Amino acid sequence: MAERTDTPRRPFLQRIVNYFREARAELARVTWPTREEIIQSTQAILLFAFFAMVILGLYDLVFRFLTGLINR
Repeated sequence: MAERTDTPRRPFLQRIVNYFREARAELARVTWPTREEIIQSTQAILLFAFFAMVILGLYDLVFRFLTGLINR
């Protein structure tokens, strides 16, 4: 079993404050997308979702028709 080191822990409140400071500093380093990039990404996702919906709908119609023929 691993031995425990006796390093003193910082107080709970200080650890919480430190966590939020580090999180805020990390968010400041993030390269956020521009408005145009967000619009283009959203359009691409919506277009993909529309085509996926159409393809899956067509598959559903075909399989419904085929199972209708089999079950006669």
